Amino acid sequence: MKKHNPINRKTVLIGTVILIAIALVVAYILTQHSPNETTDTNAIFDFDSGFPELDNNQATPFNQTSNGITAYFSSTSDPEAFTVTSDHKTTLNLSMFAGKYLYDNDGIRDVLEIKFSANLFAVNVTFATAEPEEGTPSLPSDILMLAYQDTKLVGTANAYGDFSGDSYPEGTMALKTGLPFNWIRIAMSEESPANDFLLDNIRVTANIPPHT
Repeated sequence: MKKHNPINRKTVLIGTVILIAIALVVAYILTQHSPNETTDTNAIFDFDSGFPELDNNQATPFNQTSNGITAYFSSTSDPEAFTVTSDHKTTLNLSMFAGKYLYDNDGIRDVLEIKFSANLFAVNVTFATAEPEEGTPSLPSDILMLAYQDTKLVGTANAYGDFSGDSYPEGTMALKTGLPFNWIRIAMSEESPANDFLLDNIRVTANIPPHT
């Protein structure tokens, strides 16, 4: 009668366990490094630290790159609807602004468009609204932000600043959507007494695939 070799059976069992363990490790690695996985990338466009460097009096259209994301600034009223200036060149007291910032320089109600090289899901901006000197309202003017994925509107936000003793009321406006977007439009609301606004510190969060 033929006898089974217990050593061979043990060897086969150990080998099977090892192969299963290797397969589990490989599967885990593949799930952690999926080619379709995206990572969150944060960038700030403050008109001071991006590339290329912006000069005072730089007018739209222009572009800036920060942390691998490029923002293209333009206006439906271009050329030169919005201009880069700095707190060293104006007499404005704006405590939430620092260094260079963007302002509407033609006195009419312009729309600022910012297109991005990556899909975003969150944006936050610092703003001030240039309230008219005559008949300044008790409540500051509304500023609006609309987010688009190509031509599809995917989100909106509005806000108004605070009268805090500065030259203009200031505040922040945030928009976070459940859908990606790649450009935004910012403008004063049609009912607002103010026509112009100023922007600084545009913070964005993007989904960027690896190796792009």
